[in-house]
Amino acid sequence: MKPVEHDPGGSYAGESNWGRDLAKKLVGFGKMRIPKMLGKLSGGVGWRLRQLYDQALYRLTFIHRRSLSNTVFIGVTGSAGKTTTKDLIASVLERSFSKGRKNPGSLNWPEDMVRMVLSTRQSDAFCIAEISAHRPGAMDLPLALVRPKVGVVTNIGSDHISAYKNRDAIADEKGKLIRSLPSGGVAILNADDPRVLAMRSLFAGRTVTYGLSSDAQLHGEAIHSAWPKRLSLTATWHDESVQVTTQLCGVHWAPAVLAALATGVALGVPLRVAAQAVADVPAFEGRMAPVEVDGITFIRDDWKAPLSTIEPAFEFMRSAQAKRRVVVLGTISDYQGDSTRRYVEIGESALAFADCVVFVGPRASASLRAKRDGNAEFRAFASLRDASTYLRAYLKAGDLVLLKGSHKADHIQRLIIQLKTEVQCWRSDCGRLQSCETCELLHVPSGPQATDAVLISSFASAELAQAAEAVTGLHPSTVVLVGLGNPEAGRFDTPHNVGYRALDSLAQRMAQPWHRDADLALVVQCRWQGATILMIKPLAPMNEIGPVLIKLAKKLAFEVRQCILVHDDLDLPIGSVRARLRGGDGGHRGVRSILQSFQDDKFRRVKIGVGQPEAGQSVIDYVLTPFPATQHAAVEAANRTAVDRIVELIRQGVTAP
Repeated sequence: MKPVEHDPGGSYAGESNWGRDLAKKLVGFGKMRIPKMLGKLSGGVGWRLRQLYDQALYRLTFIHRRSLSNTVFIGVTGSAGKTTTKDLIASVLERSFSKGRKNPGSLNWPEDMVRMVLSTRQSDAFCIAEISAHRPGAMDLPLALVRPKVGVVTNIGSDHISAYKNRDAIADEKGKLIRSLPSGGVAILNADDPRVLAMRSLFAGRTVTYGLSSDAQLHGEAIHSAWPKRLSLTATWHDESVQVTTQLCGVHWAPAVLAALATGVALGVPLRVAAQAVADVPAFEGRMAPVEVDGITFIRDDWKAPLSTIEPAFEFMRSAQAKRRVVVLGTISDYQGDSTRRYVEIGESALAFADCVVFVGPRASASLRAKRDGNAEFRAFASLRDASTYLRAYLKAGDLVLLKGSHKADHIQRLIIQLKTEVQCWRSDCGRLQSCETCELLHVPSGPQATDAVLISSFASAELAQAAEAVTGLHPSTVVLVGLGNPEAGRFDTPHNVGYRALDSLAQRMAQPWHRDADLALVVQCRWQGATILMIKPLAPMNEIGPVLIKLAKKLAFEVRQCILVHDDLDLPIGSVRARLRGGDGGHRGVRSILQSFQDDKFRRVKIGVGQPEAGQSVIDYVLTPFPATQHAAVEAANRTAVDRIVELIRQGVTAP
């Protein structure tokens, strides 16, 4: 069993019954005590004891489940909309039945099923389990623990596509819910999704279909959701039609509403009563949930961001009425193909309707190719803190802001919290699933410190070009060569310093000495073979090179189109050299810092291959460790090739498109 990472609150808290108390004690013991005890034992023995503990806990759950013959267990699965569908179903059933249970939030792992089943009483009329299918076989244990009588399938999308390779495999896994139903059970299926509708063949019992199709037994029509109005629709069951109003944002929630209504009527809840219950359910946190701060409305869709969920969120923003529409995008997941192309496509789509588009996270710079001349603002920040600094200055009352990202990877919620209180934690790798607002680490300093890149990032190409008229600096035709490296002593012969090394060789070929420009950089400025050359070795750690370089750009009035970056590349083998006209950061922190500071990716590049670290060696350790003697010849050959490639670019007079 995976160690419990979640707060055992919600439906498991504040109740007094032996099952709940036992569940909390057992799972809590497993989380806090078992790992400590087993950590003192040898790996094999510890693993076996943990396995025995899990098996005992599962056995207890199976025994308790058999005693709950009067409780209707409902399983909900699908690629998207599971949590909202589950909450809507619970609200519908609560109108006609005394009480019931559901797993709180999105807690849908096996240990969450254990807690839920053990906390269920014999007096509970229903129990609703949201079941995850994050990998092949993931549903087997939860289904055995819950043994649902009613199965609800929302849709088959591309979530977790990397684990399954195709949607048919995803459908086969989620179809296990329908296969597991007893003969007297009910399958609630989405008639608009062919893969879900095909699950009728997996079950000989009663099936109820829902959807927008007129063939669905419970079908919806007249669907509207244009902000500030919320989702509304008309639902029809047999000869009865009702008007349904909700607190949800976006027409894409209509299937979840219809699934809840279909479940309700299948279990005997009158359609009109079910519709009234749906109206009382607020948007779930992180799923298109509106939050207002200082007149600015944020739409939090930041729980997860598989590619398939981007367009529905964008469709909501396109139809929304607001003074300005702003889109903030974090880590996108569950897509196939080239990541840069995907980020660019998403950026271009957002620019078609938004007044401002901001990408955040380690892949943010990949989106810069979507940037176009026009009225819309477009920014990319590796650091959420830098994005926060920018947005605090940009946003104003009346703005509608979509926050779309992954809670586990991005924690974009902090952009809202920062407007209400001072945030000290800016980590991007904590992996916690709880709300940042309730996290005890929110005010504990951690993560990257804000650079001054945001404060001066307005000095992008256009502004710098204007500054050239007022500053006595470089001629517009000057070629600016920027070698990346670490200025610390003893780093010369390391993979991270091949950019410095190439420029040193070129300066030697030109017979030019290096000069110090304040504390910013070592520079060479000269005329060589008919070209005006400025060479720069920034005197800053890799992740702080961008702010230093843009200060020099402001001081000397040079632009992105004049620059050639020379740097190491882990994806190229030692000895190889490649030139590119533009692109993302490729995971290089120095390049990432530069792209964020200039908000432009149109830098020419000369990339020098340094190979990959050996198994067990960290990337940081590898790039800061001197090359072994056996690689010196290949490194020197690559250095000569890099210098030749730089000279070739200078002679060609190439400019980035």
